[in-house]
Amino acid sequence: MHTLYGQLVETSTDDGVKLHGFLAHPKTSSRRVWIIVHGVNGNFYGSSLLQFLAETCLLHGDSALLINTRGHDLASFGSSDYPARLGSMFETIKYAIEDLQGWINFAKSEGTPRVGVIAHSLGAVKSAYALAHKIEGIDRFIALSPPRLNTDLLLADPKKCDVFREHLAQAQALCQAGDDHHIMRVRFPLPNWVSAATFLDKYGSGATYDYLSFIGEIHIPTLWVFGDSEVRAGSVNFRDADRLLVDAIQRCSINKLEGADEADHSRTLHRVEVIDGADHSYRAAREALRRCISNWMPLHRDRG
Repeated sequence: MHTLYGQLVETSTDDGVKLHGFLAHPKTSSRRVWIIVHGVNGNFYGSSLLQFLAETCLLHGDSALLINTRGHDLASFGSSDYPARLGSMFETIKYAIEDLQGWINFAKSEGTPRVGVIAHSLGAVKSAYALAHKIEGIDRFIALSPPRLNTDLLLADPKKCDVFREHLAQAQALCQAGDDHHIMRVRFPLPNWVSAATFLDKYGSGATYDYLSFIGEIHIPTLWVFGDSEVRAGSVNFRDADRLLVDAIQRCSINKLEGADEADHSRTLHRVEVIDGADHSYRAAREALRRCISNWMPLHRDRG
């Protein structure tokens, strides 16, 4: 890893939440900035994976904007005009639309004409959801290891369904009693501390945030990447996600990129890749991940 040189930046969302990030430019002027989005409990400065992604963007002559969403870290408080419970314990996924739009507005204000998103884990889910709900200003998307947030899928887990059903019932009871912000210690699908309302939003909302349910609404060039260990031997919300995603893309008939030759299968609208030897954080497969991204980026550079 190398030291990133740049500047601390901030933006405000339309609903008044101030967010912070870090902007790094390549040595030559860039025509694209990539917004890099953290996963659950994360932030813009604490992940070696996100720094690696930023370095990859710079190597391609693009700028890198590492950002916080309002779900950054386990818990935080809004630095806006009114106090707000923020952090992953209290986040609601739909507000990712506000967060990303705030950062897109910032990127555009810097004079960079094209904006893409690279997002990891829950950040990839939130970014995909925002794109499917017509967020404006993004023309490229790289989604790394998004989990499937699907209530029925989690209830069907052969080993952890009883644990999940217990968590779900507890969260529902707390919210019905008006105790939405009560903090629960949960064991599945991810060991974590989370409020009752947030648990229901993420895991008790049916298929609302399952990207397989809205893949047909994402109409920009998108690279979906998974580690083979998570899709072949991981938990139920990752197992075979790559194969299911390919099937969903084919059913939606959305994979023809405008202007691509019929024989040019490399420039399809949606591309799904699995990295051999990679786990959820790609710890032992960073260079393979870089090659995967680097092979895809030029195929869609400055294209519609």
